[in-house]
Amino acid sequence: MEKIILTTRQKMLPPDRLAYELGQIPTPEKIENTKIATYVLIGVFATISVGLISYAIYQAQTEAKQKKNDA
Repeated sequence: MEKIILTTRQKMLPPDRLAYELGQIPTPEKIENTKIATYVLIGVFATISVGLISYAIYQAQTEAKQKKNDA
């Protein structure tokens, strides 16, 4: 394991801030941004799914009407 050389300022930081600075744990802002991105992706997926299901239902109804009119 590599030894991490700390500056004097870093040695005086509280452990949580030092870990943030060294990139060992994500900052609360990064965690929040990740959550937001996840919610946006879930929303996009849900919207596309609803759109595809609606289109499939529309196509099925259109085909049923055509078969009914042809018969």
